[in-house]
Amino acid sequence: MRNVKTCVGSSWCRYGMLDSTALGIEMELRYRGLRAPHKLKMGVSGCARECAEARAKDIGVIATTDGWNLYVGGNGGANPAHAQLLAAGVDEQTLFKYIDRYLMYYIRTADKLQRTAHWLQDLDGGLERAKQVVIDDSLGLAEELEAAMEKHVANYEDEWAATLADPDKLRRFRSFVNAPEVADTELEYVAERGQHRPVGPVPLGTTIRIGAPN
Repeated sequence: MRNVKTCVGSSWCRYGMLDSTALGIEMELRYRGLRAPHKLKMGVSGCARECAEARAKDIGVIATTDGWNLYVGGNGGANPAHAQLLAAGVDEQTLFKYIDRYLMYYIRTADKLQRTAHWLQDLDGGLERAKQVVIDDSLGLAEELEAAMEKHVANYEDEWAATLADPDKLRRFRSFVNAPEVADTELEYVAERGQHRPVGPVPLGTTIRIGAPN
């Protein structure tokens, strides 16, 4: 799951129909850490001008005067695909319900490393089949798919924060096992945008010294 791209929405744009920024944040917090057959990209645009390019994403949401329009199966890259309209003019609660069902249906049926655009193209019945399953609950799996997503949300853990809070895990991130308080003087850092980062890639053929000299 990648980050969710949004425009500035109704909060800062005169064309904004709804608060796309707040919805994008809510989507990112809900679906972060989601394990899927391939990467997932999402976008939320506050109006039809589409500044967030939502229709080029796996999940795209566009605000209208009637509510949110949900688009699925978009893709950029070398072989771009335009997302298709799955549901129109829905409220936020219904929107998340449909996204939950759609993503879990994809996760359970797609091949490994298959993006949603290709999965939707290969799906028997295509978009209409997806509508039947997600909106009409033709397979009777709606509650099960929603419960699976709720389980993901409830069990999400920030792995970096968990590492920082766990002394045993944190011990792995030290320069010398036998001298944990000693910093590695061989590491060089430079300042960039007010932060410290390691010096760039070492040119090919450069000799690298590891550890302290004899």
